Order: sequence, then C-alpha cells, then structure tokens
Amino acid sequence: MRKVMNPGKRSVSALLAVMMTATAVAEIKWLEKTYNYGVIKEADGPATGSVRFVNNGPDATYISRVRPSCGCTGASYTQDMLQPGDTATITFTYNPAGRPGKFDKTVKVYVGKDNSLTSVRITGTVIGDDSTLESHFPIETGDLRTESVSFPVGEIKRGAHRHTFLNAYNQGRDTITPRWEVKSPALTIDLTPRRIAPGEIATFSFYFDSDKEPKNGPVEYPVTIWADGDSPDSGKREFVLSATIVPDTRKMTAEEIDNGPRAYLVPEFVDFGEVETGKLLDFEFEILNDGKSVMTVDRVYSRNQLVNITRMPEKVKPGKKGKVRGKLNTTGLAPGAFRIAVEVLSDDALHPVRTANLVGERTE
Repeated sequence: MRKVMNPGKRSVSALLAVMMTATAVAEIKWLEKTYNYGVIKEADGPATGSVRFVNNGPDATYISRVRPSCGCTGASYTQDMLQPGDTATITFTYNPAGRPGKFDKTVKVYVGKDNSLTSVRITGTVIGDDSTLESHFPIETGDLRTESVSFPVGEIKRGAHRHTFLNAYNQGRDTITPRWEVKSPALTIDLTPRRIAPGEIATFSFYFDSDKEPKNGPVEYPVTIWADGDSPDSGKREFVLSATIVPDTRKMTAEEIDNGPRAYLVPEFVDFGEVETGKLLDFEFEILNDGKSVMTVDRVYSRNQLVNITRMPEKVKPGKKGKVRGKLNTTGLAPGAFRIAVEVLSDDALHPVRTANLVGERTE
C-alpha cells in the first residue's frame, strides 16, 4: 500500500527546497579577472575590453549587477540567465579624455542571489594629446613635462617640516631617468618611480627642513632638473622652492609673551604720490618697540626686486625706534597705481612679521 505524505510535511519539504535554491552559492570559474589595455592614445577616444566566466554549477545563475570604480569607466554584461556550462561576458569601456598616464581601476561584478562579489582589475597607460598635456603639464623640458616651475610652501615656523609635490609626465617614446641637483641641505628631493616609461606620470617629492636653514624670513632654493640623467642633452630647467620662516613662539609662556617686545611700523604707508619712470626714489620708515624688552630685528626685505633695503636696525630698545631706509627703482613699475610690500621680521611673539607699504602712481 502506497504511503501518502502528510500535507504538513509536504509543505515543509517544499519550503526547504525553495530556501536551498535561493541561498545556493553560484559556482563560477573566471577565465580572466584582469584586463590590460596596454598603451592607448587619448586622441583615439574610449577603449573597450572584456572578461568572462563560466557557470560551473548544477543550477542556473545570473549577473545581478556590475559597478565600475569611477565615472571614467562604463560597463555592460550578459543579461540572460546562465545555464550550467554557459559563459558570461562583462564588457567595459574606459574613457581616457583628460587622463594622461597610468590608470588602475576596478569593476565589481555581483553574481547570483547571494550577490557573490568578484573585483575585476583593468589597467593601462594613456598617451595624452597635445591640448591635455598643455593643460595638465604646461612646463616642457625635453621629453619631461611638469605642472609648474615654482613651489611656494608658505609660512613655516622655525623647526617645522613641509612636504610638497610635483607631478611629471614622460611625453617621449623611451623610458627616461630624470636627475636633479639642489645645493641646500634644507631641501631633500625624491622621485617615484625613478624611471618613467613613455606616457607614465611620476611624482617629485620635496621635503623642506627649516632647522637646516640659518635665516629667518623668505628663502628660495633653486633646483636643477635634467629630463634624463642618462642623456646630458635631454634638456634641463631650474625650479624654485620658496618659503617664509618665522620664529616659533608656541612654547613661550604667557608671561614671556607679555614681557616681550612689540613691533609697530611708523608710518605703515609710505606715499610717493605721482612718480616718473627711470628714477631711484629714497624712502624710510621706523620700527617702534612698544614692548617691555629689547627687540631683535631679523630681516627687512621686499619680495619685489625693485626695492633695495640700505639700512635696518639690528636691535631696538623698549620705547625706542629704529630707522629703515631703502630705494625704489621706478624703471620697472607698470603704469598706474602701485603698492609694494616691505616686510619686517622680528622676535615679536604676537606679530613676527609686520608690513610697510610703498604706494603711489606711476605716470606715463
């Protein structure tokens, strides 16, 4: 006599079967998990590649979604159910517009009801077109192109360090090995990678140590870079890192600051009125110490090469003034109104840098 299954048991068995099917992990075998475009040209537009996998499981499965890591990459994929033995294809398109150099992206592929994740890696190198290189790397030195020739790192307190970076691009057909020369121990330079393949981007790292610079105030460090150290005729260019070093008063006590010197400039504006080109004009102003101790004046300077400081005090006693004198060469002034800063660097803890302004109007 045939046994009849209890309806309750039949329902439970059916439910378990559905649950097992829904939670089964897809069994797939990737034929490729990486794709290398090699070297592509930006001018050729978007480039396409693909990878595949095989459904090795006993049940049908499917690709639930595909997610590229950035907006520069689009992707499409097999939409149909994948029966056992079927092969799926994921196709991706990389847009090189405005992206010279190496790229390394990922495309995330989710498979089955369990959303099993696999990350596909796509790589390559983009040879930039002329307009992109001119925009991203306007400075050309042989086959080496860079972003800039100057690196102002701003104000740095005595004893502090500062990092800055310069990206460089090899626009040539051969690998180059740039070399550099810097004469100050305050500045250290490195390059990653040391050898730059065609179409690749490298980064110069500039490390500035203010403790190794004896002067306070503005400092400049010329750096000579050769496009290829293996080829002396590859071209060279001078780059300049600049900084302004000021005393570090953060460790001073409130009492030390209160009992310290106070710097004021009298007057703060030196007005020449209307001036004619081709003349050398004298100017002067005073540094007033309104504090409680002797003031040390480190430097008086202008970043404008038309200004020459001829006299400055080294010490100013409390309640006293020290005179600053200089000359302004009007030959290089552009027509119209001008304002040129002259900076005074002292050991005033609250105002280590004070600024006097040379103003006027150059007539035709």
